[in-house]
Amino acid sequence: MAFTKMVSLELSDEDKLDMTRPISDVMTTPDYPWGLRITFTEREMAKLGIDEMPDLGDMIDLRCMARVTSVSSSDGDSGKCCRIEMQIEDVALEDESYED
Repeated sequence: MAFTKMVSLELSDEDKLDMTRPISDVMTTPDYPWGLRITFTEREMAKLGIDEMPDLGDMIDLRCMARVTSVSSSDGDSGKCCRIEMQIEDVALEDESYED
């Protein structure tokens, strides 16, 4: 079975209103549900062969589309520390149980 069509997971205005925040806070409600952000540290970046930090706003294809929302890099007494944070926006699924 092939991947499904890429689908946006952005919350609708109605979904935002249904959240438990007061109506006055709707403008500060996130555009995407909690739990759709992922973070890679230098350990994961090394495993993936990422040797250069992306730019904010870059789109990364993970069989989902994720927007880079935060990048940081420091080299201190405890060693080098790198971090990339991405907001998953669109997702396509494939049922691996049907693969030969």
